Amino acid sequence: MANIFPKWMNALPTLGAVFGGLGFVGVCAGYMYYFTPDYWRVGYEPVQPVSYSHQIHVGKLGMDCRYCHTHVEESKHANIPDTSTCMNCHTGVGETAYLNTQLWGAHKINPNLMKVREAYSSGKAIEWRRIHKVPDYAHFNHSVHLHAGISCFSCHGRIDQQAVVRQVHGMGMSFCLECHRNPEKSLVDADDVITNDLPKITDLSAIEALLTDPKQAERGLAIARTKQLQPPQNCGACHY
Repeated sequence: MANIFPKWMNALPTLGAVFGGLGFVGVCAGYMYYFTPDYWRVGYEPVQPVSYSHQIHVGKLGMDCRYCHTHVEESKHANIPDTSTCMNCHTGVGETAYLNTQLWGAHKINPNLMKVREAYSSGKAIEWRRIHKVPDYAHFNHSVHLHAGISCFSCHGRIDQQAVVRQVHGMGMSFCLECHRNPEKSLVDADDVITNDLPKITDLSAIEALLTDPKQAERGLAIARTKQLQPPQNCGACHY
């Protein structure tokens, strides 16, 4: 009796298994890349209700991050400053005026600062759009990291050069674990107890120079030993 199907069809199950396996691997790889913060969040740069420039305030005027983010050294979260903090500088009324007459005249017609003054007068908060956020099932404590010697630069990059704030690193688990496994790459002497000649932890330009220096690993290990730092790598450290 003649065969109903040609002999070459015997290879179809094998080919189906091979291509099916490749397809499964491709779907998994695509999911792992496209459905993680590294893809969706890096470069995220939303339009804010007020065009606040870190490039001007931090980069040019030299304001310390902690002037606006006042609780970053004592709280889990880096608070968003309220409008009263803005008005400490952006006022031209009375003897405590920070701005001279010429600058105040320009401020009165600046559309962004008009929004800030209106919010301050009404008592209604400016609805800033959040950029950096870890998932709800993970926890990141700003004060712990800052006191350990992790600068703003390690997570936020050169935010002092950003006219519009954007996310420069993915806040995925691999990013955190890389730092916990090799903390010496990111540690700076926040308390300045070893050399007494290091810049403050919020001086992002100087911190960038330190962390890219060939001697950083040696310096970071010395800080870890002095402070007896052993960053946890167990699940309960961040997922609790």
